Amino acid sequence: MHTQHTISITHLIIDKITPEVHGSQTEYLVVIVKSGHLKMHHKGLIELRPNMGLLIPSGATHSILEGENLDIWTISFCPSCLQLNENSPLMHSFRKVRLGAHPFFRINEQRMNYLITLLEELQKELETAQSDYTEIVKSILILVLYEVKKSIPEDNDTSNGTNKVVEALDFIQNHYLSGISLKDVATATHTSPSHLATLFKKNTGYSIGEWIIKSRLTEACSHLLHSSMPISLIVEKLGWSDQTHFITRLWPSSSHRELIN
Repeated sequence: MHTQHTISITHLIIDKITPEVHGSQTEYLVVIVKSGHLKMHHKGLIELRPNMGLLIPSGATHSILEGENLDIWTISFCPSCLQLNENSPLMHSFRKVRLGAHPFFRINEQRMNYLITLLEELQKELETAQSDYTEIVKSILILVLYEVKKSIPEDNDTSNGTNKVVEALDFIQNHYLSGISLKDVATATHTSPSHLATLFKKNTGYSIGEWIIKSRLTEACSHLLHSSMPISLIVEKLGWSDQTHFITRLWPSSSHRELIN
């Protein structure tokens, strides 16, 4: 689901967190634990302790298992709204995580103090939300992503255990504007369409067609929110056959109605 802003930030100081299933999303998430202990499931069991962070790329299922005495920050953002993609140097770590690299990282204590300052400034700018806030918060986010990049070891390479769902998500992420179908994704991942459809639904909760539409609608909302591009051009860029088809896809979702009203 696409959030109302290009970037959302949450800061929580909480004694105890109960289990919570988040599923998957089209946004990208950065989790920073300043203090306390957080146990999650994301590409396996992960325990985050003080001065640690976590990257969650779009499409990655994740759940909170438990946490206590936490001072924690979470950033959720839409890369396409900010003209960022996984091929850019500061975003490439998310793609590496999707393909099997460790999603967690440790932050030098001195750098953590600077990172927290950036997060506080980001939160302040988002609360103010002036007309030109997008460029400002993008600049702060880039500094945050740069700190994250510096904290991740260069040898944090992808593993050999890349599975078909991960391959499918990676292919969709790079081709969802090209009018791809289940058959195209199955061919790219060397899997039968029926087998891939079953695996994908089991792992993400969505069919491949639904995930492609989610990704394209996120891109559409980005253009509607952050550009003056006419709907006719957005429709053409995203590959819908006509404006009516596009609107029927966009309008049923209450969250998207809120975005364009």
